[in-house]
Amino acid sequence: MKLAALATGFLAIAFAFAVPALGAPPVATFDPDHTSATFSVKHLTLTTVSGTIGVKDVNLVLGDGGELREADATFDLKTIDTHESDRDNDLRSARWFDVATYPLMTFKSTKIEAGPNGALTIAGDLSFHGVTKPVTLNAKFEGSIKDQKGRTHIGFSATTSFDRTDWNLGAGFPAVIVGHSITVNLEVEAIEG
Repeated sequence: MKLAALATGFLAIAFAFAVPALGAPPVATFDPDHTSATFSVKHLTLTTVSGTIGVKDVNLVLGDGGELREADATFDLKTIDTHESDRDNDLRSARWFDVATYPLMTFKSTKIEAGPNGALTIAGDLSFHGVTKPVTLNAKFEGSIKDQKGRTHIGFSATTSFDRTDWNLGAGFPAVIVGHSITVNLEVEAIEG
């Protein structure tokens, strides 16, 4: 009797390790080499200045049918690059992003709605410079493809615009010098599983 109970116990432990937790949503691991974030803003109302921000992490949670259920991202503001060192140092300073105090920008989705032809509306909270405000991303599922190792890659693009003054960013600079509206574009590639 004791041997039967012991065997049953070992089988239960083995089964628990072999089978993933029921209900655990599938995730996709982002590919940092093929994921990017760019931003743009008007200068003197005449030209558009653009730059990049390093993507530190992206977490994608998928539904059973592969649909996007959650999307969170973290950006490293210390990596802001507009291809002009004096401007980049100014943007990192306390006059703008104050990266010594607030080194990260984060986005956490709160609601995702699917539209036709892969279109997605992703509502969420954008946090940086000590402020959290809601924004909406107009996104698109760009498709999926298997690589030579049999792994499934998926792609998403997204864009949003927000008023920098809502995050107390560059408060001393009027819109005629630096536009209030900042546009951010994302390209995300991830590997399922």
